[in-house]
Amino acid sequence: MEFLRKIWGLLCRPSPRALGTILGVGFAAGAIFLLVFHFTMSATNSTTICISCHEMSGVYDEYKKSVHYMNKSGVRAECSDCHVPHGKTFPDWINKIIAKANIGSKDLWHHFIGTYNTREKFEKARPELAASVIAYMKSRDSKECRACHNFEAMNIEEQGRSAGKKHKAAMEGGKSCIDCHTGIAHKSPEELESAAASKGDQGEKKE
Repeated sequence: MEFLRKIWGLLCRPSPRALGTILGVGFAAGAIFLLVFHFTMSATNSTTICISCHEMSGVYDEYKKSVHYMNKSGVRAECSDCHVPHGKTFPDWINKIIAKANIGSKDLWHHFIGTYNTREKFEKARPELAASVIAYMKSRDSKECRACHNFEAMNIEEQGRSAGKKHKAAMEGGKSCIDCHTGIAHKSPEELESAAASKGDQGEKKE
């Protein structure tokens, strides 16, 4: 009891030396935590981490054939650039933490319980999964797309006639990127449903 009383006394009335030690240790611990946290956030944003689960092999192959992977400008959009919120404000940072916790926990959960442990199961669920991602992007007004693509920075005159016309209409009509570009990196829900229906018809013909 005497020892606990002394500890309590030091905490209630710390000496200048003890106070300095506490503050120094607290500052060092906080700095280490922030460094580890930042490293963890950056590491888990990598495409290598994203495709480490077998479920992502098919969509990764699609992505490698898209303009987001290989293009004339040499700018590559990684998985996190499109699927993880990013920005410079504190609310953006909070959204990023929440999204990473939500997306990561769901992906890990379904991976370990084997929800999509075969390509067939994953492909069957893809239209619904794709629609969910598109709905989320629409709810954010394509904010992740706009981090790289900005209407105000577009030179409509330098674009092709069709692209320039559509982008101008989108600017005037208040549309966002995902309203038109649903199949830019992965197959759109409509493409997936069409492919599934076509596969089903071929199966029926064989029978």
